[in-house]
Amino acid sequence: MRTPSVLLVDDHPPLRAGVAAMLQRDGTYEVAGEAGTLDEALIQVRAIKPDIVIADITLPDGNGIDLARSLKRDGASTRVLLLTMHARRAFAENAIKAGADGYLLKESTGEHLFRALETVRSGDVFIDPALGLQNVGDGSQTPLETGSDTDGFAALSEREYEVFRLLASGQNSKQIGVLLGISSKTVDNHRLSIMTKLNLESIADIVRLAIRVGIVEP
Repeated sequence: MRTPSVLLVDDHPPLRAGVAAMLQRDGTYEVAGEAGTLDEALIQVRAIKPDIVIADITLPDGNGIDLARSLKRDGASTRVLLLTMHARRAFAENAIKAGADGYLLKESTGEHLFRALETVRSGDVFIDPALGLQNVGDGSQTPLETGSDTDGFAALSEREYEVFRLLASGQNSKQIGVLLGISSKTVDNHRLSIMTKLNLESIADIVRLAIRVGIVEP
């Protein structure tokens, strides 16, 4: 039986090396390639046609959600498992709606990684158990909502999500810039993009939406 192939996509080589070593030790999956950007990942997928892509959400020229969306639009059979630091159910749900097949937190153990790989390879959806959801394949997962307040989050980059969360918690552009290591002008640009993507008109709208979806406490 052919060994399932995996493409690792992350702009941090040490993380790719760690995941690759874990997969190689287990022997169930073959690491067929690596990429550090969205463009490189798309080229590699078309060249080697991996069974599964394990991709970080944040990439220098896009994000893993963009990758999943592009592959689904192209009709590729490759499954996409996203890795992220964001432990938010709303973000996970909307990543799945956008075309990802799995959502795994970077802090999770190797056991969860292999469970996630087996789940998405079988055609089911996997969301990290730490988010309070079970594997869709076992019939016990809470259904993903449609048409909810969280629908627009799939369009946000991971950086935009961070800016959204900090804006909702009462931080101003200068404070957010210091926290994220970016300029206040860049924060303002992110804020404009967030408001456009989520169809919001003011900071008050951001706060109200964040409270509704549970990102901040009322």
